[in-house]
Amino acid sequence: MADLLILAPAPISLIAASRGAEVANLLTADPREVWADSADGTPATLDIDFGEVRTIDTVFLGHVRAPLAGATWGITGGTASYTASTLLGTTTLRVPDVGGIVAAPSLSHALWHGAPALVRYLRITVTQPAGGQPLTAGILMAGRAFSSALNHEWGAGRRPIDTSSVTPLPAGGFAVVEGARKSSWSWSFGDLTDAELDALYEITLYRGEGKPVLVVEDPDRSAGLRRRIHYGLFRQLRTYERLSRGRTRWEMTIEDWGAEEASAL
Repeated sequence: MADLLILAPAPISLIAASRGAEVANLLTADPREVWADSADGTPATLDIDFGEVRTIDTVFLGHVRAPLAGATWGITGGTASYTASTLLGTTTLRVPDVGGIVAAPSLSHALWHGAPALVRYLRITVTQPAGGQPLTAGILMAGRAFSSALNHEWGAGRRPIDTSSVTPLPAGGFAVVEGARKSSWSWSFGDLTDAELDALYEITLYRGEGKPVLVVEDPDRSAGLRRRIHYGLFRQLRTYERLSRGRTRWEMTIEDWGAEEASAL
């Protein structure tokens, strides 16, 4: 089990794709605004220029739809070229979901978190086997993630959110206007050092409650990773509590941006 990550993305100066439509949509906040690949069976590349050399350790390609089981991705980059070094060798794009009674959704995410690397130029290569619907992706974020030495406290948990409107009827039934289903996740840092507090405070001021962040409960590539990834907004930012010298507590919540697939039940 790895520690919680919080990513406030590094600014991207330029993004380009080897094919497909509307690659700029990967940098908009709404994951339903997508880059749509235009072919399958051969690699597609996404090239990113940060405009300056930066240290990154996390790349997120989020809200990917219709990837076949054999879809793969890889990441290269460097300070002077897109291919100077390999950050992530070719690997499965999708991590298997936890089995359940609901059919496997078409929505997935791809996440890399590894050793810090100095890059200005970054290339993501996505390959989908021939014979399927070309994939789409809604979000691309990269940067240096925040984590704390002592991780979060026990007691963290998810809350299902249903935006449906439900009105009880006199006959005993319900009038339902179906909305979206998504989740939020709440956790507490209990022992932040002064340096960690300063770094986290900068993130909250940079993103506030209106700019998206990425929070990952545990970035290990194990079953259930999709549920542990939260792309969304901080909600109800609270006052942190100074407990003693070099020890601060802060409770936080993120609400996912996006909706679940309709159930197969």
